[in-house]
Amino acid sequence: MCYNVKVKVRVYAKLNLTLAVGKRQGKFHPIDSIVTSVDVFDTVSVVAGSNEVSVTCDVKIPDESNSSYLAAVAFRETFKVPGVAIYINKGIPVGAGMGGSSADAAAVVYCMCKLFGVDINSSAVHEICARLGSDINFMLHGGLARMRGKGDDLLFYKMNKPLYFALTTFDVQMSTAEVYSAFDKYSIVSQNPQIDVNSILTQLLSDVVALPVCRNDLQQAAQALNGYAKDYVSYTRAQQWIGCMTGSGSAYFSLFADSDQAQRAVRQLNAEGYNSRFCLSVPFGIQEIS
Repeated sequence: MCYNVKVKVRVYAKLNLTLAVGKRQGKFHPIDSIVTSVDVFDTVSVVAGSNEVSVTCDVKIPDESNSSYLAAVAFRETFKVPGVAIYINKGIPVGAGMGGSSADAAAVVYCMCKLFGVDINSSAVHEICARLGSDINFMLHGGLARMRGKGDDLLFYKMNKPLYFALTTFDVQMSTAEVYSAFDKYSIVSQNPQIDVNSILTQLLSDVVALPVCRNDLQQAAQALNGYAKDYVSYTRAQQWIGCMTGSGSAYFSLFADSDQAQRAVRQLNAEGYNSRFCLSVPFGIQEIS
């Protein structure tokens, strides 16, 4: 049964505040990551009434590698529902480690649940998301969470106040597979001291008086492949901001105690030629809009 004809949403990007990566186990590397949604978003509309699945996006991606298309097909096959027409306006940078493709897949699943009366918290929906991408289940719900294992072992937390960021993007798209290969090649897991995820999480859940030091085990591997952020990292360290990469790159961020500090840092970074913007954490992954 179709309850609506169209559902339109904003789906929000994520930043990995920490990303601890273990040695490869079969096809996957186990991770332990603190991740938050931020107010950078794609707009996704899903319209019922089609015989097939179609996707219209301002960034052209072939259907066979388009996560939103694959999500709609998987949902259709699982729940035996009609096709849909999907429309995506990108606001999340592509290939930046901010979960853009996973966000679109999550948005499609959310919209199709609303269109066809499916429980978004059902095990079948969870399995679709887990099968299509390690962080899609997080993007579906959003907020602040600890991601472990393959990424779909999630614990959600409630923040007392927002986090503020100076987000910097680069004209570079990093391949997740290549970054993980470099991580294995250079044995980075054995070189880095272990990230104390529990301690950082405790700091985040306090009143955020003392900001945690964010760290990403993949950052060294990404820079070994392509040193695009070398000058940025040096500059942020000189300012005592300690810029940190999100996901497998290419975006970086610095975390600040308040909005004014973050916005001053953004102005300073832009003056130095770095493409930067202010953003803050949000307690949700998807919002319906008219």
